[in-house]
Order: sequence, then C-alpha cells, then structure tokens
Amino acid sequence: MRTFNASAFIAIAALAAAPAIRAEPVVYRFDPVHTQIWFTADHQHFSNPQGRLRVKDGWFQFDDKDFTSARAVMVIDMTSADMGDAKWSDTIRSGQLLEVSRFPTAQYVSKSVEKKSDKGGIIHGDLTLHGVTKPVDVEFTLNRIGNDPYLFKQKAGFSARAVVKRADFGITRYTEVIGENIELRFEIEGLKDSGAAKEAGEKKPDGG
Repeated sequence: MRTFNASAFIAIAALAAAPAIRAEPVVYRFDPVHTQIWFTADHQHFSNPQGRLRVKDGWFQFDDKDFTSARAVMVIDMTSADMGDAKWSDTIRSGQLLEVSRFPTAQYVSKSVEKKSDKGGIIHGDLTLHGVTKPVDVEFTLNRIGNDPYLFKQKAGFSARAVVKRADFGITRYTEVIGENIELRFEIEGLKDSGAAKEAGEKKPDGG
C-alpha cells in the first residue's frame, strides 16, 4: 500500500496556484535603413506633397501578448528633411520653418500604449519638436514579428501614422501656402537588441 506524500502534494498544489511568469518584452533598435518617416502637408489646396525624414537613434520594446508593456523612444534627424528638390528642402530646413541649425533633432517618447485590436493600438506620448514638447498620439499596426534571414536576427515591423498641428510647435510662417495639419507616416523595422535601451537612453533632443 502506497503512503501519502504530503510534502509532494503541497509542492504540486503551490506550483499550480502560482501565477504564470510572463516573458520580458523584447527590445528592438530601429533599423535606419528600413525605417522611414514621411510628412505631408496641404499646398494651397492644389496638392499634398510629401517630404522624408530619417531616424537618427532610438529603440522600442514590444510584446504582442501585452501591449501595455510597450515603450518607444525615437530620435529624428531634422537636418535630413528632404522634399525632393534642393531649394525647397533648404527652405523647409531654414530658420523660416524647421530651423534645424538650432533644433537638429526631434524626439518622441511614449508614455502609454492603448490596445485597439490584436494587431493595432495607439501610442500616447510626447513629441519634442522645434524646442516645444506637446502630447501626440500615434496609431500603429503590427505587421510582423519574425526572423530576418539575411541578418539572422529577430525583427518587428509596424506601420503608423499621426497628425500634428505645426503651430503648436511654433512653426507658424507661410500659413497662406502650407496647411496647418502635418500628417506623419511611419514605416518601422526594429532589430532585436537587448542593449539598445541602455545604450541610447532617453536623450534630450539637440537644442531642446
């Protein structure tokens, strides 16, 4: 006849009752080659031309099972503003508008993430641009998490968009030519890099 092992029973019961340990969210470094930012503004109601900006630095962490753990810090190179025409690009970068000689970078720092669907949500965060910090919401869609067969690293990819009012950031000239609302569109890829957050930190934008 087998004897009842009370200690073994207690150990099994304790394991069953213990809460499941969640994996830490993966940290990614922005891939500057495949991460693109496009900005669009109305031009005299004739068209909505697009310009491009580059990501200088930054990282994000993401767990598709727990959106609330997501964080992001993106540093944008404002000197890279490109309208596809040298003269137009120079005007955008000049003291008349972006004033990149004083404010060569902008920075977006997330504060919280709101889940809207299995693949989408809203990042609530602060954008520091042109020396001014204002709250900006970014809508995002998770495209894919998987391995890059060429880099042999895990990647995460997103598409995202936001709308900002340029006057909120002190960019007020040429209202008769350039629309008030600036739409930002992001195509983002991040490479898994556990040291990215520690290395980059939450840097203050240049000129801020």
